[in-house]
Amino acid sequence: MDQILRKKRETGIKILEVVPGSAADGIGLEPGDRLLTVNGHEIADELALRFYLHAKERAVLRWRRAGGAIRRCGINMEEAIDIGVIVEEFPTRRCSNACIFCFVDQLPPGARPALRVKDDDYRLSFLYGNYVTLTNVTEKDIGRIIEQRLSPLYVSVHATDPELRARVLGRKKVDNLEKKLERLTKGGVRIHAQIVLMPGINDGAHLEKTVIDLYRFHPGVESVAIVPLGLSDYAQQNAGLRPVTPAFSRALVRSVDKWRQSFLDRSQSAFVFAADEFYLLAGDAIPGRDYYEDFAQVEDGVGMARTFLDDFASASARRCKPLTGLGGTLVTGELFFPILRQCIEELNRLTGAKLTVCAARNRFLGKRVTVAGLLSGGDILSALRGKDAGSFVIIPGEALAFDNWLLLDGMTLNDLSHELSLPVYSGGRSASEFFKTLRKL
Repeated sequence: MDQILRKKRETGIKILEVVPGSAADGIGLEPGDRLLTVNGHEIADELALRFYLHAKERAVLRWRRAGGAIRRCGINMEEAIDIGVIVEEFPTRRCSNACIFCFVDQLPPGARPALRVKDDDYRLSFLYGNYVTLTNVTEKDIGRIIEQRLSPLYVSVHATDPELRARVLGRKKVDNLEKKLERLTKGGVRIHAQIVLMPGINDGAHLEKTVIDLYRFHPGVESVAIVPLGLSDYAQQNAGLRPVTPAFSRALVRSVDKWRQSFLDRSQSAFVFAADEFYLLAGDAIPGRDYYEDFAQVEDGVGMARTFLDDFASASARRCKPLTGLGGTLVTGELFFPILRQCIEELNRLTGAKLTVCAARNRFLGKRVTVAGLLSGGDILSALRGKDAGSFVIIPGEALAFDNWLLLDGMTLNDLSHELSLPVYSGGRSASEFFKTLRKL
């Protein structure tokens, strides 16, 4: 009975701070109170709080004091844009799948601990564009997503064949993805789908079926991004995973081009997009801006290279002041090295700078991992060992964690600077940020 009561007392969300003079302060809310309902609707997290606060002109709040007393009061929301509370963060739903390709499971022992956290939370998909499988959503969750307009969502599909999808996700039972997509899209929720492509597993006829099946939900499913499997040296040996090769990439690009043309003939959207990595591996030119339409999945590596190239050209044209004598080294991954070297050579020609570009081989995860965002501090040090790096080093911003600026192996910019006896800077996550870094030097 005590356990049941404790659980009951922990419903709602805890208020951490109340802004003095705010609407919340005016009705007597205090830090430590638990906000239970708004207009009778249970409040599970901040998203629900903000939705129901503004669903009507007047919001009636019900909360529990730390001592157990229940309070109730109304607020006129026409006069309160923000009621003035800071609430606790919601606990993240963890992934219960055992995906055969999961990159978290491919991390080496020395990876920083935060990387091993697997989330599968539709709220993070809505807020930050995280990809979710929807395997853990309930009918109640789907109803909430539709009611509170948590759209768009980014969904990892990988295969629409139920048995194959279950195998890829490491699940014993199928999860009725089609039914979930149908209900969500009919409810007005927009979906951006992702397919992690694994040679010999979900490619070929399986891939074509998946793309066509997803197009049945268009325009509710707005786009499909096909991204290549990543394989570290720590991948499962018995999962049948094979690396994506240049020949495989060339064939994939041709197939995607054919499907895109078919969809364009039927609608205003090409619908399906191949990740930049396929074009780079195939040795093909990066497509122009029109290919990517609204760049809906750029954070998944679909259009990131084109964005960089265009932004770099634009920033170079605006900031072509002399940089004579500015000499340093930019480190990047092996995949992006040819593109960045071409950009920097042109910048040197225009400004008189003497910048060089160094390709770092990934020893931390393995040589099959060639993207810049997965370089470790040790990889960067190894790449620069014995080289004259000039007066500074700039490393890829995407290799650093957003929250603490740590590299994969836990090293920091200061650690690199100490080891190299040179200033080390982040190049940022865009060409514009890179040029801001240059202006500081």
